[in-house]
Amino acid sequence: MQRRRFITILATSVAGLNISRMASASPSLEPVRWSGYTLGAEGRFTLYTDNRATAQKILKHCFAEIRRLETIFSLYQHDSELSKLNRDRCLTAPSAEWNALLNAADEAHSATGGLFDPTVQPLWKAYASHFEKNPNTEPAEDLIDAARAKTGWEHVQHDRHSIQFNRPEMQLTLNGIAQGFITDHITDMLRSAGYTNVLVELGETRAIGPHPEQRPWNMGIKDANSPETIKEVVELDNQALATSGSYGSSFSKDGRYHHLIHPKTGLPSTRWKSLSVIAPTATEADALSTGLSFASAEAIESLLSKRSQLQILRQI
Repeated sequence: MQRRRFITILATSVAGLNISRMASASPSLEPVRWSGYTLGAEGRFTLYTDNRATAQKILKHCFAEIRRLETIFSLYQHDSELSKLNRDRCLTAPSAEWNALLNAADEAHSATGGLFDPTVQPLWKAYASHFEKNPNTEPAEDLIDAARAKTGWEHVQHDRHSIQFNRPEMQLTLNGIAQGFITDHITDMLRSAGYTNVLVELGETRAIGPHPEQRPWNMGIKDANSPETIKEVVELDNQALATSGSYGSSFSKDGRYHHLIHPKTGLPSTRWKSLSVIAPTATEADALSTGLSFASAEAIESLLSKRSQLQILRQI
């Protein structure tokens, strides 16, 4: 999931603690921070408050919620619901969060003309297996064709009651949407608790309100050609940011084979070295930044003409 990873407002009790409206509105605010790992990526969030003790209690509940969502969506946990789905090709009575996430995936698939496709996991596994065994040779075309035959979002059937794969050996990866989804969920928890100056960074980034200094949050986007430097600084105010870059994780030593795989060709051939999306939610920003990495400039401009709330930044 190296990249650079439902919208439910919890207004009732969580583990015995009612977090709704627990935050206090005060001009005297200090930062309270959490950091850790979620879905294989480092994450953190910062909220500003005048009541540190209450904030720390709420952050513990956020951490517990992250761990609960990992038991649903993680590729890394053998007993997660996603892992069970990938083994059995069917998941009955999925957790409620699946419905919102898969509906968001449907929307992103449509918005990107099929370029966002979570069924590319067999391709990812084919590349990973090949380069583990043969680090100095390119994969054969028939290997990629065989893996591509196991993909296709249109072959995933889902509703509130079950998720079904209609092709043999299909598997999902939610690495292009789940981090954003969890980011949104934690953001909504904190907003429900009454916090108005928050930055959540769980693979993707989402801001609640402005910075306490009454300015937007400033976020740096790495230079795709020199990832140790900052290419551009963007401002967030009640918005989300996600970036996908081919430099993030490579299978091959020369970087030509990487984790961003075109769902239609099966090849790691992005149009852009880096693509960032600013959107109203991290779920949307996450999915679009993945799918639009393969899109033409014309397709991106067409989407922007329909979605005025989006900002898309590209690096060649």
